[in-house]
Amino acid sequence: MSEEDYTTKITREDACLNRTADDDEDDDEGEEITAQKVLEFLETAWTNEMCAPDILQHQSDMLELMMGQLAHMEENMKDLDKNDFRFVVHQMELERIRYVMASYLRCRLQKIETYTKHLLNEESTRSAEEKRLSPEETKFAQEYYENMEECFQQIALQYMPNTQRSEADQRIVRPNLMSHVFVKANVSVPAVVVGVDDEEVDLAAGSQHIIPYQLIADLIQKHQVQLI
Repeated sequence: MSEEDYTTKITREDACLNRTADDDEDDDEGEEITAQKVLEFLETAWTNEMCAPDILQHQSDMLELMMGQLAHMEENMKDLDKNDFRFVVHQMELERIRYVMASYLRCRLQKIETYTKHLLNEESTRSAEEKRLSPEETKFAQEYYENMEECFQQIALQYMPNTQRSEADQRIVRPNLMSHVFVKANVSVPAVVVGVDDEEVDLAAGSQHIIPYQLIADLIQKHQVQLI
C-alpha cells in the first residue's frame, strides 16, 4: 500500500481534529488540523529523531492527537466483519501507526538513557517553551540518573581509592553534534554555513546534502530542513 493511500484512508475516517492554538495574543480561534497532517508530522518527527545524534523537541501534543484518532478508528471498526477486507486493511493501518509511535518513543528513551546527565543539564538552561523533554521524560531522566548514581556508588565507587574516583562531570556522556547527517531542504535556505572555514552554500528547496548536524540543528527546529 502506498504512502498516499495510507494517509488518505485515515483522512476519510475522520475529516479533521481540532487543536487549540496557543499564542501570545490569547487568540480564541481554534486551529484545524487534519488527521493526515498529524500523521505526516509524526512520521517526519520520527525520521528526524532516528537520524539526529541529539534529542529533539518532544511532540507530546501530536502523539495525544494521534492516540485519540486511533481510538476513534478502532471504535468505527467494531461495526465491520472481521472477515471483511476493509477490516484487514484498517487493522494494518493501525498497526503501522502504532509502530511509528512506539519506535519514536523508544528512540527518545534510548537517548535519554545514554545522555541522561547531559540532557538534564541542558534542560535546566532552557526556558519552558524551549524545553525538549516532556514532563514525563524529565521525571524519568531524573529518576534514572539518581538510580544509576546510587548503583554505581554501591557496587564500585565506595570501594575505590579517592584518587581513582572520577568527578561526576567526567562521567557525562555527550552526543557527537558534529557527526554528519543527510538532510533534505523543505524550503530554500540561503547562506548556510557548512564547514569549519565558514563556507556558505544556498540550500535549494528539495535539494539533499551531507552536513555536520550542529550546523543545521536550528534549521531542523524551524522545519526548514528534515533528516533523511
